[in-house]
Amino acid sequence: MIAIQILLVIAFLVLTYFFLSSRNSNRTKAWKKILLLLLIVGAIFFVLFPDYTTALANLVGVGRGTDLLVYILAVAFIFQLLNGYVKTKQEEQRLVALARKVAIIDANMRIVKKSD
Repeated sequence: MIAIQILLVIAFLVLTYFFLSSRNSNRTKAWKKILLLLLIVGAIFFVLFPDYTTALANLVGVGRGTDLLVYILAVAFIFQLLNGYVKTKQEEQRLVALARKVAIIDANMRIVKKSD
């Protein structure tokens, strides 16, 4: 086995450990954990058997396995950007709703204090 293969496999396993054992792990949805495990298993497989990457690439009409991995990473990157954008917008909406509720409560408290 080549040294880079050993390092990559160890890196994938360490990342998996930190992701699955994080404090916020209970908030992470189960499908994300399953998807991560499948991704890690696939990554380790393709690190240990790189010829299969090229075979898979040829099967889907891409010339080299490296090109296929770049395309997959590009799609994953764009997905992550869009996912982050949507989550940020949802958090902004929740924050605005919370600020409105606090403002209403504050206004009601002032009215009650004036009437006393």
